[in-house]
Amino acid sequence: MTTPYTALSEMGRRPALYGRTTTAALWTDPHISGRMLAHHLDPDVEAASHGHGFVDRAVTWMRGRFDLGPGSRLLDLGCGPGLYTVRLARHGVRATGVDFSPSSVEYAERVARGEGVPARHLCRDYLSLRLSERFDLAVMVMRDYCAMTPRDRLRLLDVVDRHLVPGGALLFDVDAEPALERVREDVEYAPGLMDGFWAAEPYHGFRHTFRYDRERVSLDRYDIVTASEVRVFHNWVRYFDPTSLASELARGGFVVEERYGGDLTGAAYDPGADSFAVLARRG
Repeated sequence: MTTPYTALSEMGRRPALYGRTTTAALWTDPHISGRMLAHHLDPDVEAASHGHGFVDRAVTWMRGRFDLGPGSRLLDLGCGPGLYTVRLARHGVRATGVDFSPSSVEYAERVARGEGVPARHLCRDYLSLRLSERFDLAVMVMRDYCAMTPRDRLRLLDVVDRHLVPGGALLFDVDAEPALERVREDVEYAPGLMDGFWAAEPYHGFRHTFRYDRERVSLDRYDIVTASEVRVFHNWVRYFDPTSLASELARGGFVVEERYGGDLTGAAYDPGADSFAVLARRG
C-alpha cells in the first residue's frame, strides 16, 4: 500500500536522466493542448510561443534572409497554430507545418483555408515524418530542439536531412548555457498549480526542479493529483553553447553556417543571453 509519505518521497526523488519522457501526453491531452492553444493565440503571452509582434519581425527577417516568396517551400516542425506558416503563406510561400497537437493543427488549417493561402498543416509526430516533398528551409521555433532526448535530436536531424533539397537549410533556436546557471533546484506546490493549466477538474499540483550539471540539463517534474488519478509530466531542457551544439549537429551530418542572437530575427549572437539560434546545412 502506498502511503502519502511514500508518494511524496517518490515525487522528490531525482529521476534518471531522460528516464521518462511525456511530450506526447503534454501536447495531445485535450485540456492541456487547449490551454496551450490559448497561450499561442494571446498576442502578448510568451509561454507557448513568442508574442505576435516578435513573430511578425521573425517572418520579415526570414523572408529577406532566405528570399522566401512565391514558389519557396518551407517546413515548420512543431508549427502549433500556424503563426509562422500562415504569415509566410500570405506572401506566396508553400508552407507545411507539422505538429501533434490536434487542437493547434485544426486551428491552423481553419485559418489557412479561410484565407486561401498555400499552407497545409499535418497532425503528426515529426520524428517519424516521411513526405514526398522536399523543402528549401526547415524551421523549429521556441527551442523545441532542447526538449528532446539526445537520441530524438539525432532522429530529428535525420528527418530534416530527408526533407531538404540539396543546399537546403535548417534554422532553429536553443536554450543557452547562461540560462542553466539561473536554474535552482526547488519545489513548488499549489492547488490548481499554474492557474488550472494541468487539468479541467480540481487538482493538487507539485513541481520539482532538478539540475544535471555534468550533462547540462534541467528537469521540471510536474505531479498532478486529481480525485481519480495522478499524472506525471517531465519537461527536460538541454542547454548548449556554440561548441557543444556544433559538435552534436556534426554527429547528425550538419554544419553550422551562421549563428544569431536568442531569436529568429537575425540579431547578433550574445554569449551572455539565455538562448541563441543557428543556421545549419548538410555537411
